[in-house]
Amino acid sequence: MALFSPITPEDHLKRIDRTKRLMEERDLDLLVVFSDAWRSGNSRYLTGIRPYTGFFSEVPGYTQNIVTIPREGDPALFVCDFMQDWVKRGVAGTLKEKPWIDVKPWTQVDSALRELGPKVKSVGFEGKNIVPWAIYEDLRTATGSELKDTDILELQRRIKSEKEIKLLEVASNINDRICEELVGGIIRYGVTEKEVQREIEVLGHSMGAEYVDANFMQSRNVGWAYATDATIDDGSLLSLHVILQYEGYNSDNDRIFGFGNISKEEEELAEIVKEAFKNYLNAVKPGVEAIEAIIAAVNTHDFVCSGEESSGASGHSIGLEGEEGLINNWTFEEGMVFTGSVGAYNKDIKATWATEDVIVVTESGARTLTKFPRDCVIRV
Repeated sequence: MALFSPITPEDHLKRIDRTKRLMEERDLDLLVVFSDAWRSGNSRYLTGIRPYTGFFSEVPGYTQNIVTIPREGDPALFVCDFMQDWVKRGVAGTLKEKPWIDVKPWTQVDSALRELGPKVKSVGFEGKNIVPWAIYEDLRTATGSELKDTDILELQRRIKSEKEIKLLEVASNINDRICEELVGGIIRYGVTEKEVQREIEVLGHSMGAEYVDANFMQSRNVGWAYATDATIDDGSLLSLHVILQYEGYNSDNDRIFGFGNISKEEEELAEIVKEAFKNYLNAVKPGVEAIEAIIAAVNTHDFVCSGEESSGASGHSIGLEGEEGLINNWTFEEGMVFTGSVGAYNKDIKATWATEDVIVVTESGARTLTKFPRDCVIRV
């Protein structure tokens, strides 16, 4: 956790109190929360701590955290035994201060749960989709109870506070500025895909991002593969996908750029995507089902609804992780933040134009946090 993050211990304690209220509604006596280094959102949401991102190790809890929240009593954070001092400093800001949450070694998880066992009848578990089976079985045995799969934290994390939205907005602004730099001269004749991708990562870090994951390549379809040493040619469609993180919060940005003399049909695709995204955004309002917004985009044009080669529309949650759950079953509420994706595909020319933007649901509608144009053609 960054020492000067605007998310404070008081914010984490409020989240834990909210979690306890939801546990009471579901008649849960204990909630056990698992996170790992790559899907760390639940741990960071509750404590501000990300599990260590190391290589494989036999050391218990090396890349994993567990948070236990009894309905009656204090929460505890279990971390790799070797990392307790680092984690305590991360929680408190300094080793001289006492952490606001009890930080315990991973090797004490079993005994702590066995001690709680007689006091709890109903145990919830969050993180079943990512926990290794052996750890799950150990936890189930230690509690002596069925572990009920819950979505208490998933539902909480969908709605962001003003502080969280501000951090997401800063992250999205970095993504926009990267696009401005790319079209301002970095993307040019003779430069290779790899060179551009490296520039994206350098730019992101220089602008304050602590993590940058970039995909950049020439592709007449949306590309999620690998940059190569191929140089950029006239008439190329350039596929950009960047997830970056600022103070723990993410922005996810997809863009297609035209370079030089692209075809009229490809320019038409760009216009269709702009219109489809506008229809998507206009349909987003509190109380509206997310699938209605997706359908509004799909109904814009046959090239969007064809469902081929990254066409269509979708969306996923975003926040402490760059790509969270799909929004298909959501009903929008004020403060929800998600990505809206739209793609149009022309099968005759075998080309796709697409966009992905970060959207926040407002009191009366929605606004985008990523704002760079969705129909950019670099004229050379």
